[in-house]
Amino acid sequence: MTAAPSRYYYSQSTETDEVITISLWPYRSLSIQGFRIVIGAIALALSIVGIGFMMMGAWPVLGFLGLEIAIVWFAFKLNYRAGRLIETIFISKSGVTIERTDWRGRPARQQIDSPWVIAKLVPQTAKRRRLMLTVHGNHIEIGAFLPPVEKPPLAQALNDAFLRMRNQQG
Repeated sequence: MTAAPSRYYYSQSTETDEVITISLWPYRSLSIQGFRIVIGAIALALSIVGIGFMMMGAWPVLGFLGLEIAIVWFAFKLNYRAGRLIETIFISKSGVTIERTDWRGRPARQQIDSPWVIAKLVPQTAKRRRLMLTVHGNHIEIGAFLPPVEKPPLAQALNDAFLRMRNQQG
C-alpha cells in the first residue's frame, strides 16, 4: 500500500494480472472518544442549567433538557451510521468494478467492461463538483460524499491508474 491523500487509499496486487484498488469513505472529524466527550460536556452543562431551574422551582424544565441531550445523541448516531458508506474501485486491464457498501452493509456492484474509462470533474455549481467515471457516453458518479478539494487529486490518481492499465494491455 502506498501513501495517498487522506480519505482514500491506493493499493496494487502483486499477482500477474495487476489490479489497482482505490477505496473511498466519508470523512468524520469527530472520533468516538470525541463524541463521548462532547455528549458528556453537553450533559454536564445542561445538568448545571437544570439544577438552576430546579432551585427556582421550574423543575419541569429538566425533562426538556434531557430531551435535548437525547436529540443531540441521536443526531450524532445518525451521522456516524451514514459514515459507514464505502466505495471501492477495482481497476484491471479489462475494465473497472465499483463496489458500494451502504450504511446498512448492503453491497451494490457496477461493472464497466472497457479499459477506456476516464475520470472527469463535472462542475455542477461553484462549490459542488461531481466526479464521474465516463465511458462511451455512460456516466457513473463516485465519491459524492468527498469534499470538493479532494476530488481533483482523486480524478488524477484514477486517470493515472486507467492509463497504466491501458498501457499494460499491449
